[in-house]
Amino acid sequence: MAKYMAAYDAVLREWPVPYEELDLPTRFGTTHVIASGAHDAPGVLLLPSLAGSATLWRPNVAALSQCYRVYAVDMIGQVGKSVSTRRLRTRRDLADWLSDVLDALQLRSASFIGSSYGACAALNQASLTPERVERVVLIGPAGIFGPMSWSFYFAMLITGPIRKLLRPNRPRDITELLGRHARIAPSDARWRELMSVTMSVSAIPNTVRVGVFSDAELAAIRAPTLLLIGEHERLYDARAMLNRAMKRMPGLSGAIIPNAHHLAALAQPEDVNARIMQFLSSRQPDIGAAE
Repeated sequence: MAKYMAAYDAVLREWPVPYEELDLPTRFGTTHVIASGAHDAPGVLLLPSLAGSATLWRPNVAALSQCYRVYAVDMIGQVGKSVSTRRLRTRRDLADWLSDVLDALQLRSASFIGSSYGACAALNQASLTPERVERVVLIGPAGIFGPMSWSFYFAMLITGPIRKLLRPNRPRDITELLGRHARIAPSDARWRELMSVTMSVSAIPNTVRVGVFSDAELAAIRAPTLLLIGEHERLYDARAMLNRAMKRMPGLSGAIIPNAHHLAALAQPEDVNARIMQFLSSRQPDIGAAE
């Protein structure tokens, strides 16, 4: 645990803007949040990928915090600085936890930006507590518009149990999961080291199976929603999933991010930041458009 915390704090030392670390009480335990930006600016919650932690958003907070009060969240029950006292078991639990986070931040509502599993949590929030969600950005969501590819599960297997048997002493690297096209920028070296430590830990994270949303659920979501998928996504075919999502969710806007892997906001931060800022600030989102 000490090694993990040292690696986490090493990323924080490179946080590009002034920040506060907050520990917020919820009915599921204490939730750790990294807050940046003006206190009176509109609130935006950043929800990371599975085991990515709040530190995943280091390349994005400088741009976002120019106009927003940004809260990068450590998902409770996963690695990070949040401390779980009660397991999340259902989609309602997941929504209740994030509602508690909003309450602790004294936010009636906020926009949500989620990556991978965090994107599932963000859309779940928009579905179950629509009054608390203003806008939603989904980056490489994991299986909410359609099933994930069998090849992804195979990749998980060969980088998990099989790899542990064949190469037990070799340090793990996040690019093993992101795929052969994945490149981690030198500026993200500390986060890469943190993920190497994370992947060496055998603890099973507490996740809620959100699953594929029904057509009725998607049609009922009121919050304007932007879907961004990396060109080299491994969970599914990027273009096919974008088209499928836009057919299933009326009013959805979306784009394929060129030269980006599953964690598109990390892979191409300038491109993703610009798209998010335009979406969040636009009076009327350009819904129904895909690039």
